Amino acid sequence: MIGAAAVQASIDRPDGTGRPDVRAVVVSYLPDPAKFSRLLHSLVHQVKEIVIVDNTPAADERVAETIAGGIDASTPIRLIRLGDNLGIAAALNVGVEAAIVAGAKYVLLSDQDSVPASSMVDELLRVVRERQAAGDRVGCVGPTYVDEVSGQTFGFQVQEPGRLFYSVRDGDRADPWVEVITGITSGSLIPSEVFAEVGVMREDYFIDYVDTEWCHRARAAGFRLFGTSRARMVHHLGDDSFPVWYGRWRPFSAYSPLRLYYRFRNFILLMKCTYVPWKWKVRASWYWLGNLYAYALFSPRRLQNIRFIARGLADGVLGRGGRIDRARGSTLDSARTPS
Repeated sequence: MIGAAAVQASIDRPDGTGRPDVRAVVVSYLPDPAKFSRLLHSLVHQVKEIVIVDNTPAADERVAETIAGGIDASTPIRLIRLGDNLGIAAALNVGVEAAIVAGAKYVLLSDQDSVPASSMVDELLRVVRERQAAGDRVGCVGPTYVDEVSGQTFGFQVQEPGRLFYSVRDGDRADPWVEVITGITSGSLIPSEVFAEVGVMREDYFIDYVDTEWCHRARAAGFRLFGTSRARMVHHLGDDSFPVWYGRWRPFSAYSPLRLYYRFRNFILLMKCTYVPWKWKVRASWYWLGNLYAYALFSPRRLQNIRFIARGLADGVLGRGGRIDRARGSTLDSARTPS
């Protein structure tokens, strides 16, 4: 898929566990070795194979060294090194293809900054099978997750009966499950056949809103998405947090100016997608106005944040995607976007 730039290494261990054919796709980019090791240790006993797709520059060996440093389990770990940062969407697509070619029945997607509970995969599988047995076309199931930075338990976007716009259901109240509109990449369990109909991730988004766009596309194709409190995960959102006044002081996840560029740009790109419901667009726009308020008035590095947000908004309006250092040129020529 990537060609000569991709280098594969395999760390194979005999698999006599009889675990369901769930293969995890983990995307890494300059990860903290200790945190990355925690993630791998939490996954090795839950899945049949771990496929790590590494966006870290070729000269940096930290991911290979972390694996070699001792992940004691019977689960095979396959490392695919891309040699450059091609973005989370491209890396996910490489890993999903590798997992499906290997025969995966289910694919678990994961960021490098997540730590699933020991029973997370089993609980996600249980919900998939229950909903399939009920006749649902299951697109994906995601866990309830807690932000490691702020300690906040995040909820799920749901469409409540009788309400015009979506609301957010407390993650702990998704018992045993709740149908959701969108979810985050990390922790998502997806039946492999879904990709054949929905397609893979939009690489022109590079990072941010990759998962949201895919969820809207899956729903437009007739699949149902679910979140569950049975499955739990700790996830790292943002780089830090800062207080914002919304009638009272509340913690707000802080992102770097570079990430703000992608987040605001890709929101504008998503607004142009005809398969995204207008009601979601209106409600999400209100959310992003709140983000603009928070970053413009309360965040550290306000002026730098505003500059990157403004550039992201402009590039979104102009339809520029891809990596920021290429966004002022032709970035879509190498992007594999869904038809």
